[in-house]
Amino acid sequence: MSTPEFQHSDNNQDLHLVRVRRDMKEYKKRTQESRKNKASFGSQEVDVKDFIISPEGWEGIMFTFYFLSIPYITGIVFLFLFIARADLENFLIFDLTAFFVVWAIGYEIVASLILIVIFISYIKYMTKDKPIKSNRISNRRY
Repeated sequence: MSTPEFQHSDNNQDLHLVRVRRDMKEYKKRTQESRKNKASFGSQEVDVKDFIISPEGWEGIMFTFYFLSIPYITGIVFLFLFIARADLENFLIFDLTAFFVVWAIGYEIVASLILIVIFISYIKYMTKDKPIKSNRISNRRY
């Protein structure tokens, strides 16, 4: 004969489900806390004021000016150096009044450079905490 505590009943099944749900909530809470405490590359604070040189209160205007002028200047320099081969006569043949085309060329160059800088800083971040292990014989202990 089986004892009443080991008999299958709806009450025992309900208790099991309650315990499983409680365990799932505890596990979810622990994993969320560990993820919050874990420092990651994407969780770093970035302040735009560190990258924009502007008087106090004029950040929006300067950001717009930078957004329009830096890609345009980069596009002009690219056209002069790589397309016109640094020859002023060939450069003057270009129609530089097509602002959007020159700006788009510069924008692509600037965006590529920014992505490269972000990738390099990510690599530096990943290798910052981990010491580099060398396999040289002089570092081995016998």
